[in-house]
Amino acid sequence: MSGPEGYRPRYGRRWPLIAGPGPKGPVEMITERRRLLLGASWTLTATIVALAVGAVLNPVLVFYLHIDGYGIWASATAFASLFGLCGDIGVAGALTKFIAEHRGRNQDIESLAGTALVFGLTAGCAAGVALAILSLFMGGYVPYSQFPLLLQIQAIQMPLNLGTFSLMGVLQGRRQFRALAVFTMGQSVANLALVIGLLVLGLGVPGVMMASVITSAVMFSVLLISKKTDLRYRGFAAFKADLRRLVRFGVSLSATNALSTLLYSADILALSILIRSPSVVGAYALAVFISRALWIPPNSISATTYPVVSEYFAAKDSRRLSKYLETALSVSVAITGILASALILFGRPLIQLAFGTEAVAAYDFMLIMLLGTAMLGSLRSIAPSLAAVGRPDIGLRLAGLGAGVLTVLAFVTASTLGVTGVAIAVSIVFAFMTLVLVWAVNRYVVSTEGGLLAQRPVAITGVLAIAFGVAAFLLALPPELDIGRFVIGAIFWAVAVLAIALASGGRNIWGTFIHRIHSAQSDRS
Repeated sequence: MSGPEGYRPRYGRRWPLIAGPGPKGPVEMITERRRLLLGASWTLTATIVALAVGAVLNPVLVFYLHIDGYGIWASATAFASLFGLCGDIGVAGALTKFIAEHRGRNQDIESLAGTALVFGLTAGCAAGVALAILSLFMGGYVPYSQFPLLLQIQAIQMPLNLGTFSLMGVLQGRRQFRALAVFTMGQSVANLALVIGLLVLGLGVPGVMMASVITSAVMFSVLLISKKTDLRYRGFAAFKADLRRLVRFGVSLSATNALSTLLYSADILALSILIRSPSVVGAYALAVFISRALWIPPNSISATTYPVVSEYFAAKDSRRLSKYLETALSVSVAITGILASALILFGRPLIQLAFGTEAVAAYDFMLIMLLGTAMLGSLRSIAPSLAAVGRPDIGLRLAGLGAGVLTVLAFVTASTLGVTGVAIAVSIVFAFMTLVLVWAVNRYVVSTEGGLLAQRPVAITGVLAIAFGVAAFLLALPPELDIGRFVIGAIFWAVAVLAIALASGGRNIWGTFIHRIHSAQSDRS
């Protein structure tokens, strides 16, 4: 049987190749930097689209719903996320790992994908029913009469979401990042267009929720049709064997994801329960959105990291594994540092321009959270490596530790210090989790002497990112645009971009990346 597209035998094994003409011949072996950027360029292209969609969507929500409506939407999303904590108990994530391992060994995936899809749809229906039942008791809890309806709409979406996750797991496991990126971009753009249309029609917050359900249904159908050849049924015995294998590994992933969701939503939940002021929750939620936008590029890299590390670990190639993680982390730190400096410099005028004067208060909350958020965000690019090497239990312990600490601190600080205290607690806990995650990856994944942070590109890039971030704070622009200060800030940021890019790998990394983005745009055209 032939192997995955783009593979061919080499000394009894299969390694990915870049096809097409080049300065050294029609086909050349990918280095670890090229391997990273080949996958990440497509996911990062999808990231850029997601950022653009978010940059349009959130101001639109604030404009049509006002800050109170935005807070109601954020509260409903946070409550609904609790019922997605367990999801498909990690089956989609386990599917990605097993497909990547089969890919490295040149094995067929048999009926794994079909089993995962059936289980995902079933689990989504169960979660949706539970959320719909809860909604019957939520009337009057939030000062918005249609709050139960918002939860019921999201309940309808749950089976679609979990089914989609299983199908996307197939794409990720096969490392078909171009198809995955195109699907993600299509979903983001379609959702934005539908949200705007329903808001213009005057449907308000329910319209926003309905747009998400409709988009999910359409995109799930498209993905189902495109991957139908991978969805096989080999009998009930094979189904049980697949399910046992997927669930056994997926339970740890699911528990980790559940605790991670709690970790990342405990602050908004604490404010929603204790403060219960839509305007306060809305301003804080906006600050969370802006600061955690830094996580989008590292998440794009992590989508590549999970299957790549699974493949290398299955092949017992520790040298390539360590080199890949070093490159991924240095790129992640560089991008996060560059974007964080831009947020600090230009955040106030951009927030006022995009969201209005009443939203400028979100900048101060964002600034408090930014240090810990940026640190943890950088590590998200390599965090999936723990599960990829078969140690999801370590990730589970770390997520449990962080979720427990932040939940307690968030409720304590929300009741004593208010929003500012919660933002401080978030930054402290995220910084602590960064240090613990570095320790775990160094101990259980990498074989590089001294660990990842001891590697020169990572260390220098990190130091420069922190230094430019501190300097950016001193040069931060006021809400009212000052042309002179803007020019100074722009020059400073250009210097920061150049210095951090050179430290993280220079032309070897970014020249390749720019080439891949250009090629992607040409292919799309």
